[in-house]
Amino acid sequence: MAKTKNTEPKTDDLKSDVQVFITPEVQKGVYSNITLIHHTENEFIFDFLMKFGNETQLVSRVILSPKHMKALLDAATDNFKKFEEKYIEEKK
Repeated sequence: MAKTKNTEPKTDDLKSDVQVFITPEVQKGVYSNITLIHHTENEFIFDFLMKFGNETQLVSRVILSPKHMKALLDAATDNFKKFEEKYIEEKK
């Protein structure tokens, strides 16, 4: 039986090896004050909405595989912990 090698880069590898071209429009970002998260067996769907008054607009949709969702969840947890240590703990 032939062995297969996982050639997919690790998340840490992507930080230093990938050069990303960002258009000026994308670089501006979008503001969202509501996020809806849906999932199927094969993907997680984030709908970022902006509610202002009686109007709610979808400003972005991001679709992730379960593997990338787990990496995002881990990174967000780690970053939020660092945020709390720096900004919340300092104020106590």
